[in-house]
Amino acid sequence: MKVLFVGTGLIGGSFSLAMQKHGLLSEAGGFSRKESNLDRSVELGLISKKFTNLEDGIKWADWVILSIPVDVIDQMLPGILDMIREEQVIVDFGSTKGKICETVKSHEARARFIAAHPIAGTEYSGPEAAFASLFEEKLMIICEDGQSNPAALMQFEKVCKTIGMKLEYMDAEAHDRHLAYISHLSHITSYSLSNAVLDKEKDGQVILELAGSGFASTVRLAKSSPEMWAPIFMENKKMVLEALDAFLSNTAEFKRLLEADDLDGMFQFLEKGRAIKRVIK
Repeated sequence: MKVLFVGTGLIGGSFSLAMQKHGLLSEAGGFSRKESNLDRSVELGLISKKFTNLEDGIKWADWVILSIPVDVIDQMLPGILDMIREEQVIVDFGSTKGKICETVKSHEARARFIAAHPIAGTEYSGPEAAFASLFEEKLMIICEDGQSNPAALMQFEKVCKTIGMKLEYMDAEAHDRHLAYISHLSHITSYSLSNAVLDKEKDGQVILELAGSGFASTVRLAKSSPEMWAPIFMENKKMVLEALDAFLSNTAEFKRLLEADDLDGMFQFLEKGRAIKRVIK
C-alpha cells in the first residue's frame, strides 16, 4: 500500500513509522508546501518520496492521510475528494469533526472518506517529534462510520488494530463535545495558567527554580503548537464555549468559598473534584 501523508509532523510522521514497523506500507510519500519539512521527513525515515504538488501525490497514492490543522483540512478536503479514484481512501486525523463532516456530507465521493481522530500526542510538534510507538494502546475514534465505504473502513480498522490501537465510534457532534471537555479545555487552562504566571513572574530562572512537578505537568500542554490549537478552538467554538462556561462556574464557586473563609465548603469542593481518581488511575 502506498500512503500519502499530508502533514508529516508528530501525528502523520508517527503513523507512517508505525505502519512501516508492522509492514503495512510499500512506500510512504509526503506532501507539504514547505520542501524543507519534506527533506527533513526523508532524512528521518518518515517518508521515502516527497511531493510539492498535491495532485501528483494523490495520483500516486492508494491512501491519503490528512494530519494538518483542522481549518486547512476543511478547506482542502472537498478538492481532494474531487480528484480521487474510486478505489482510493482518504482519512483525516483532525481533532474536531463536526464542521469537516458537514462540509463533505453531500459530496459524491463521501464514501471514500473516513473521519478519524487518534487520541494520542505529546506537547511537541514537527517531524523530529514523531516516533513509532505513539499509538500503541491508544484510542482511534471513528466518526460517522456509516457514511464510509464498508470495505475501506474495514481496511482502516485493520491497520489501526495492527499498530496496537483500540477503536471507538461516535457521531461528530458527540465527538466534538467530549473533546471540548476532555482535551480542548485542558489546553486552554494550560495556556491560561502559563500566561498568568509569565505576566507576574518575568524572571524565567525563578520559575525554573521554584516550579514543582505539579506546575510542570499542568503547563506542559502550553508547549503545544498554536498553529494547530488555535484553529481547533475556533472550529469547535460552540462546544468549547460550553466547556468554558462549566469551568468558569467552578472556578467562580472556588473563589466564593475562599472569600467566605468557608473551610467546610472548600473541603467538599476539593473532595468532589478528587473523585476523578475513579476514572483516571
